[in-house]
Amino acid sequence: MKKFLVIPAALILVCILVFSGCGGDETSTPATTTPTQTTPTTTEPTTPPAGTPVYGGTLRCVSGAIPNNLGYPPEKAPSDNYLMLPVLERVAEWDEDGNMIPVLAESWETDADALTITWHLIQGVKFTDGTDWNAEALRWNFQLGIDHNTLTDGQYVESLEVVGEYALTMHLNSFSWMMVENYGLIQVISPTAFESSGTTDEARTEWARANAVGTGPFTVAEWMRDDHIKFEKNPDYWQEGLPYLDAIEIRYIPDAMVAAATMEAGDADLWMAVSTVQNIIDLQDQGLKINWGPGMFVTLLPDSSNPDSPLAIKEVREAIEYGLNRPAIAEMLGQGLYEPLHQMASSTWPGYVEGYDPRPYNPEIAIGLLDQAGKSAGLTLKVMATSAGTDAVAAIQSYLGEVGITIEPDIADLGRYFGAVFGTGWTDLVFTASGINPSTTDLFIHYGPSPMTFRTGNIYKSPEYLALCAEALDPMYTNVLEALPKIKEAIRQAGEDAMIVPLWRTAEACIMQTYVHSEYPKIHGIMWSPEDDWMEAH
Repeated sequence: MKKFLVIPAALILVCILVFSGCGGDETSTPATTTPTQTTPTTTEPTTPPAGTPVYGGTLRCVSGAIPNNLGYPPEKAPSDNYLMLPVLERVAEWDEDGNMIPVLAESWETDADALTITWHLIQGVKFTDGTDWNAEALRWNFQLGIDHNTLTDGQYVESLEVVGEYALTMHLNSFSWMMVENYGLIQVISPTAFESSGTTDEARTEWARANAVGTGPFTVAEWMRDDHIKFEKNPDYWQEGLPYLDAIEIRYIPDAMVAAATMEAGDADLWMAVSTVQNIIDLQDQGLKINWGPGMFVTLLPDSSNPDSPLAIKEVREAIEYGLNRPAIAEMLGQGLYEPLHQMASSTWPGYVEGYDPRPYNPEIAIGLLDQAGKSAGLTLKVMATSAGTDAVAAIQSYLGEVGITIEPDIADLGRYFGAVFGTGWTDLVFTASGINPSTTDLFIHYGPSPMTFRTGNIYKSPEYLALCAEALDPMYTNVLEALPKIKEAIRQAGEDAMIVPLWRTAEACIMQTYVHSEYPKIHGIMWSPEDDWMEAH
């Protein structure tokens, strides 16, 4: 029988070094002042050493998104989740190497033979309504996700058993190393606050959309949909000495030029999740601080499982890759900040296959492949995208036109776009992007046998590829490092199959004034430890 215990004590140093939010007194020493004798009757405080966190202040953020659903997990969009991390904490999360580290959990045990995961929770933590964080609260939150089909891998949960006040065992019908991540990343709300907020499910749900009761370092002080949200310090936060800030305010400014001007004028302290290259370059040149994130994995996804589509023909998909000068397009759009891609992985990703470039730019080969596919007379394909992808689609259109593929841009509003990409499916090609996880699990989340995101069934996945994905998730592996060779084999197989068309990895940054100290979004855009953020006097 295989049993594995994750012991948080071994991770304390990592948590301190990367401010990953797993907590403890070691990361929360308050700034101190020491009196210096200047005359027999006068004393003056010394300045804290450079880099020593200080307390106070309101961090003024601007963002292209603010939460529209504060505290009802089954309906949350990704931005609703990470932007509510000041209030709603996770059971566990990633460190910068992609390892899962405890937050509201103290440790966990996995038993692959018995098909169980047992969570041991931190004791003495309370929700901001004064109720206890305990195993029953975790069971309730897991069950909420299972009931609404929003808990990742929830279909594998047979039952949830409270085995102690602070211990919960999940009984499963399948097991993989990825499940600890999928279950641990859940953000929890107070069951009592939800259940007592109304007399009907509809009333409780409506209340939760506009209210959030969690265990986090802040509470919601003010919220105006599509305008702003303000968090204020939780004086009873369970991590002693944290948070440093008195408040955090996020203003909704979707226009990048307006957001940039706000930063330039000093009317904001931090601009979250910036992807507009020129703004990043300009503000960096002006001396503002930049935190680089992992970026987004940008691709063309084919309707290749449709036997009536020309994209079901492998040679057509290969011709598209050979016909695109991805380094040139990435340089043009990204001004040196984008990484051109040639496999289903970026060079920053653990599963990257060194030296594997199956289809570098070669228009002659592309024309020959179209001839083999019986498309020598030319081919017309639609590419669905949002308005943000207009320039990229124009570049794709120009290159592919030179090899006999006519591209018809289909610029869709967000509702139609997301409805197709994540729901009803698309025709021909879709220009899209996905997140990059430090643990490689985005391979399975986006392109696995049972993906969370691109699950419409449009993409053909060969039996060989699916088998390698399944092998990588075999219970014989206890973590991603053990599974990594199989993951790399799956990446290579996807390339051999021309499964998707990798394009480039975007730039992603958080821009801040020089006096701001934050680690966002260095690990991933969905990781944020606001309790560790602070500002120098300014």
